[in-house]
Amino acid sequence: MAADSHLVVDHASGHVLDAKDADIPRQVASLTKIASAVVLLEWIEESGVDPATWLVTVPQEALRGGANPLVLRAGDEISLETGLFAAMMASDNTSTHAMAAAVGRAIDPRAEDGVAVFVSRMNELARRLGMASTRFVNPHGLDEGSDLGVSTAADLARLAIHFHDRADAVKYCGEKERNVVVLHAGKRIEKRLVNTNELVGSRGIDGTKTGTTRRSGPCLVASATRDLMVGDTTSQQRLVVVVLNAEDRFREAVLLLDRAWPACAEWLAAGGEGDSKQRLRGGGN
Repeated sequence: MAADSHLVVDHASGHVLDAKDADIPRQVASLTKIASAVVLLEWIEESGVDPATWLVTVPQEALRGGANPLVLRAGDEISLETGLFAAMMASDNTSTHAMAAAVGRAIDPRAEDGVAVFVSRMNELARRLGMASTRFVNPHGLDEGSDLGVSTAADLARLAIHFHDRADAVKYCGEKERNVVVLHAGKRIEKRLVNTNELVGSRGIDGTKTGTTRRSGPCLVASATRDLMVGDTTSQQRLVVVVLNAEDRFREAVLLLDRAWPACAEWLAAGGEGDSKQRLRGGGN
């Protein structure tokens, strides 16, 4: 039942606490959406738009396949905020494609293919974070044709660390359920999203993203916080666990975290030092 690849890392330092085959490239399904969310959030900052009011029109090509939990139709409108909740909580392919197309065109109004512009930004992000074994081919992670995206557990940990560096990250992935609004022919329709991450709300887990395709198998990135006693002081720590192709990804993540918390406390008690090559911040491997 063990995952093909896994990695557990301390968020603040990037210190790797546990890893197995973490540098082997694999398909990672909707874990891809973490990169899409980062690109979207960075563009929102750059452009100064309000994600609650900046609307995206759903194009016909966004309905080609994959999860559509909001039951969107061509011509419907969603805010970027709604789309981000749908993408990160409910793994919504349709919303993710629609946002990528709209934001890609906003980034480069001359471009014929807004999604291609957006995916280029995703790959720029990967290079910036040192995700050397990662290549994104679409914004949602759905297997399409023979051109498949690829990443590794270590690269996804780098991405998740960067995602959780943002104060607004947990907002979009940390709830079990949420009501959002879709505009259909100008009429406001309320929809309920359910988080695909079954661990959210337990054991200090507040995100991050699930992913599953036939090629990737069940995958998960989960983040969790806990107060650890280090000497006479209490230190709040965040751990990130990456699980790729595990028969029971949720059980595997819990087992890895249960093993990693005491290892983290022991590492902190010893001074929190270690081989810089075992860190995923600051250029470590």
